Amino acid sequence: MTDTKHLEESLSNLRREVDRLDIGDEQTRLRLGRLIADIERTIGAPTGAPPHDLGERLNASVLQFEASHPRIAVVMNELMKQLSNMGI
Repeated sequence: MTDTKHLEESLSNLRREVDRLDIGDEQTRLRLGRLIADIERTIGAPTGAPPHDLGERLNASVLQFEASHPRIAVVMNELMKQLSNMGI
Protein backbone atom coordinates (compact mmCIF):
# COMPACT_ATOMS: atom_id res chain seq x y z
CA MET A 1 0.00 0.00 0.00
CA THR A 2 1.35 3.46 -0.89
CA ASP A 3 2.03 6.17 1.67
CA THR A 4 -0.92 8.16 0.35
CA LYS A 5 -3.24 5.16 0.72
CA HIS A 6 -2.08 4.66 4.31
CA LEU A 7 -2.66 8.34 4.99
CA GLU A 8 -6.13 8.27 3.44
CA GLU A 9 -6.99 5.21 5.54
CA SER A 10 -5.80 6.97 8.69
CA LEU A 11 -7.84 10.05 7.79
CA SER A 12 -10.88 7.87 7.29
CA ASN A 13 -10.29 6.32 10.73
CA LEU A 14 -9.94 9.78 12.25
CA ARG A 15 -13.19 10.97 10.65
CA ARG A 16 -15.00 7.94 12.08
CA GLU A 17 -13.57 8.53 15.54
CA VAL A 18 -14.48 12.23 15.47
CA ASP A 19 -18.02 11.36 14.36
CA ARG A 20 -18.34 8.97 17.32
CA LEU A 21 -16.85 11.47 19.72
CA ASP A 22 -19.08 12.94 22.38
CA ILE A 23 -17.77 16.50 22.32
CA GLY A 24 -19.89 19.03 24.13
CA ASP A 25 -17.70 21.81 22.76
CA GLU A 26 -18.66 22.63 19.17
CA GLN A 27 -15.47 24.70 18.76
CA THR A 28 -13.37 21.57 19.29
CA ARG A 29 -15.37 19.65 16.70
CA LEU A 30 -14.98 22.52 14.21
CA ARG A 31 -11.25 22.75 14.88
CA LEU A 32 -10.87 19.02 14.24
CA GLY A 33 -12.89 19.35 11.03
CA ARG A 34 -10.62 22.16 9.79
CA LEU A 35 -7.55 20.13 10.68
CA ILE A 36 -8.82 17.11 8.74
CA ALA A 37 -9.72 19.33 5.76
CA ASP A 38 -6.21 20.86 5.77
CA ILE A 39 -4.62 17.41 5.80
CA GLU A 40 -6.88 16.30 2.94
CA ARG A 41 -5.96 19.39 0.89
CA THR A 42 -2.27 18.80 1.59
CA ILE A 43 -2.29 15.20 0.40
CA GLY A 44 -4.56 16.07 -2.52
CA ALA A 45 -2.00 18.57 -3.83
CA PRO A 46 1.36 17.19 -2.68
CA THR A 47 3.30 19.74 -4.70
CA GLY A 48 1.72 22.56 -2.75
CA ALA A 49 3.00 23.60 0.64
CA PRO A 50 0.95 22.52 3.64
CA PRO A 51 -0.41 25.22 5.94
CA HIS A 52 2.55 26.48 7.96
CA ASP A 53 1.00 25.48 11.27
CA LEU A 54 -0.42 22.08 10.26
CA GLY A 55 2.13 20.08 12.24
CA GLU A 56 1.76 22.30 15.30
CA ARG A 57 -2.04 22.05 15.22
CA LEU A 58 -1.93 18.29 14.80
CA ASN A 59 0.54 17.92 17.66
CA ALA A 60 -1.55 20.19 19.91
CA SER A 61 -4.64 18.12 19.14
CA VAL A 62 -2.81 14.90 20.01
CA LEU A 63 -1.80 16.37 23.36
CA GLN A 64 -5.32 17.66 24.00
CA PHE A 65 -6.98 14.31 23.36
CA GLU A 66 -4.41 11.95 24.91
CA ALA A 67 -6.25 11.62 28.21
CA SER A 68 -9.84 12.29 27.23
CA HIS A 69 -10.01 10.45 23.88
CA PRO A 70 -6.95 8.22 23.49
CA ARG A 71 -8.17 6.54 20.28
CA ILE A 72 -8.28 9.90 18.51
CA ALA A 73 -4.83 10.76 19.86
CA VAL A 74 -3.43 7.48 18.52
CA VAL A 75 -4.88 8.06 15.04
CA MET A 76 -3.63 11.66 14.98
CA ASN A 77 -0.18 10.58 16.09
CA GLU A 78 -0.15 8.01 13.29
CA LEU A 79 -1.12 10.76 10.83
CA MET A 80 1.72 12.97 12.08
CA LYS A 81 4.24 10.18 11.51
CA GLN A 82 2.89 9.43 8.04
CA LEU A 83 2.97 13.09 7.02
CA SER A 84 6.50 13.37 8.35
CA ASN A 85 7.58 10.26 6.43
CA MET A 86 6.18 11.84 3.27
CA GLY A 87 8.13 15.04 3.94
CA ILE A 88 5.00 17.05 4.73
